[in-house]
Amino acid sequence: MGQWDFSSIECPSDTSRELVKLAEEFGWRLAGVRGDHHNFKHPASRFIVTIVHPQKDVPVGRAVDTVKKIRLEIK
Repeated sequence: MGQWDFSSIECPSDTSRELVKLAEEFGWRLAGVRGDHHNFKHPASRFIVTIVHPQKDVPVGRAVDTVKKIRLEIK
């Protein structure tokens, strides 16, 4: 079997700071902090999105999942 090539996949962000900025751009506001877990709430959503901050290298899967939640849960 061949090797998987993930070099062409673009990660939406490399740091948690970029995820926080993206959340704020989409209208999410900081609801609370517990340790390094920052909880964001949107006025039009009943859900809370948690971003671990500060974190220099966010795993690709977590970054993609967070971006999906930020963009989709307000619709």
